[in-house]
Amino acid sequence: MTNKLAIIGAGGLGRETLALVRQVNQVQISWELAGFFDDSRPGGEEVDGLKVLGGVRDVGSDSELNYVLALGSPQLKESLVRSFRPGLKFATLVHPRALIGDPERVRIGQGCILTAGCILTTSIQLGDHVLVNLNSTIGHDVSIGNHSSIMPGVHIAGSIIIGQSVLIGSGAKIINKAVLGDRAQVGAGSVVTKSVPPGVTVVGVPARKFKK
Repeated sequence: MTNKLAIIGAGGLGRETLALVRQVNQVQISWELAGFFDDSRPGGEEVDGLKVLGGVRDVGSDSELNYVLALGSPQLKESLVRSFRPGLKFATLVHPRALIGDPERVRIGQGCILTAGCILTTSIQLGDHVLVNLNSTIGHDVSIGNHSSIMPGVHIAGSIIIGQSVLIGSGAKIINKAVLGDRAQVGAGSVVTKSVPPGVTVVGVPARKFKK
């Protein structure tokens, strides 16, 4: 059985998500690709062989569609979800080469994207619309809030709480028992050794508050 899927965002992550869906369909045909929604591209344009159906304002016009937010910005994901009409269906996408060590103890919310090379061990909770990008690892007893984005090559140790709309940059490491507050940001390559308050950006090794 197939379901219709539309991708919100036709940029680099959107194209990678399209490739992910095609790889999922090679293992088990699950999704009939309908098209992209993107404000920055004209309707009818083709992106990697898939048409742009319209802009974000057109999302929800077809009740048969499932959607996925292929966007890296947690704040943008959060804003768009709030603007959509209630009742939209969101797809959860897991690449065939993502490894979930203990599926019975890993909860994955709606609209999540788990890409190739990801490893999730046990007792993990992902909220809705969480992105776990290429070759990232998540250890035991980790909670990640809605709309958060984990960029490529991130390593999250055990017993960590990550709030909503958090951005963790490529190659960052989060050490055991840290708490990252809502809308915190971690710079690429940083090593977080202690908790980060809500809305704070940290960078460096060890990570410290970024001062503009």
